[in-house]
Amino acid sequence: MTVRYCTRCQKPYGEALEGVVNVARTYAPFCSKRCADVDLVHWLKGEYVIGDDGDLSLTDEVEASPPRPSPAGDEEA
Repeated sequence: MTVRYCTRCQKPYGEALEGVVNVARTYAPFCSKRCADVDLVHWLKGEYVIGDDGDLSLTDEVEASPPRPSPAGDEEA
């Protein structure tokens, strides 16, 4: 089995230790639930940003949500 390294703490994982459940597949690419949760918190706080050279800028107007159809019977005649 190939030894992999956790993308969060760089700890090697991948090979099952005797008597220890191998969680490598469960939390990959992290070595544990803790490292996966720490990484998730960084994403949720906005500390990670995916770079993009797209054509959308901060000044472009984007509709937040599609218009909602009015409920039946609420239309004014």
